[in-house]
Amino acid sequence: MVSKGWIKRLFEEIAKWRNEGLIDDTQASRIQAKYAERLEYNRLINTIVTLGSILVGLGILLFVASNWDKISRPFKILIIFSVISGFNISGYYFRCVKDNYPGLGEGFLLIGAFSFGAGVWLIAQIYQIHYNFSAGILFWILGILPLAFVYRSWMILTLSSILSCVWLGSYYTYYSQRAGYGFFILAAVLISLCYLRKQRFSLFVILVGITMWLTRFWVLAYPMDRTFTDKGFIGHVILVTIYGAWGVILYGLGIWHQRSSKLFSFSFLYKFLSIIFIALGTYSLTFTHHYDKGEHLISLPLGINLLILFLSAGGIFIFYRLYRTADNKPEIKEIKLVLWLFVLQVMAMLLSFSSVRTVSLSYNIILLFQALGFIYIGFLKSNEGIFRLGIAIFFLDILSRYFDIFWKMMPRSLLFILGGAILIGGAVFANKKRREFEERMLKGASQ
Repeated sequence: MVSKGWIKRLFEEIAKWRNEGLIDDTQASRIQAKYAERLEYNRLINTIVTLGSILVGLGILLFVASNWDKISRPFKILIIFSVISGFNISGYYFRCVKDNYPGLGEGFLLIGAFSFGAGVWLIAQIYQIHYNFSAGILFWILGILPLAFVYRSWMILTLSSILSCVWLGSYYTYYSQRAGYGFFILAAVLISLCYLRKQRFSLFVILVGITMWLTRFWVLAYPMDRTFTDKGFIGHVILVTIYGAWGVILYGLGIWHQRSSKLFSFSFLYKFLSIIFIALGTYSLTFTHHYDKGEHLISLPLGINLLILFLSAGGIFIFYRLYRTADNKPEIKEIKLVLWLFVLQVMAMLLSFSSVRTVSLSYNIILLFQALGFIYIGFLKSNEGIFRLGIAIFFLDILSRYFDIFWKMMPRSLLFILGGAILIGGAVFANKKRREFEERMLKGASQ
């Protein structure tokens, strides 16, 4: 049984053969169709086998747990190490030795990873070791990370990435005044493994974790009692600017990745997260109730100033290097447009410092520019994902403004009838235009 990775490498080679003229389009399509069916079959079998192995593992763990109180201490330790070793050895056997069922091996490795996590707490309980939840999670991660590297297991890598965010959140509950800089060491190791294994979901989780860290740093520098009251509204503007600068860095990394054939698969992930952080941050400041704020900025904490300066300088440096090395006009336009969108966001932040009453208007204008800008980039680069994200942001803005502005001005029934009619008409119009744009993008890509 051929593996999923082998078929993916075959598809990459087929694309190269077609570009080099070794095979024509018809031959390439026939080969891909033959192995695509086998890939879908392998996915189904591996999924079933993986679920079966997980159920078997859970059954064993539940059986042991139901008789746990009747077992002596030495035998408990023996059971813990035997269960962990047994699942990992089985995972190694089916993953590396007898590789016909890689899904079965992945399932056993995953159960082995969960068994290790359970073992950490059970041993601490047996010997009455005092610990906090975050320390237990950290030991769990450190225990299973080597397996993610040795076996290149995507399941263990995904579990480790999720646990890293859980550890960061639990760390803040125990150490409320610490920023948790050690998270970046863990994130660097996990990101390296993501590239080694070409695991996009795990990378997605780690990037979200870094965003959690940025949010926590903002909270520490801008205390909660100043942030979520009228007197702390400027803190909201600052957080949106931090997300904007972080989004610019991510977008720049997305452009850099799209230039490399080996890293191209990560490109859209970076751009997707960038657009989400930039647009949703801006969107949160577009509502009319912000007009009622009357705060004026007195000063910003030093840590916030340094963070914004560091992120902005990093984004500008990345885009400067990208601009200097760009070799095609569409990419140059993309670089300029994203950088100008960030400049507009910084200008809106500075304007907010002098008059908070301008926030809703300025950020509404910026969100409109962002939606149209990303729609244009999607069309320019023949990227349907970015194009559809831009359309989604545009409709979200239009729908939100409709309810935000007219909620108190119209009877509720008429409001919903008119709103529904606008949505239906807008959806039909947008779908028609989307098809036209996508057809033009496909024509441009084929040329």
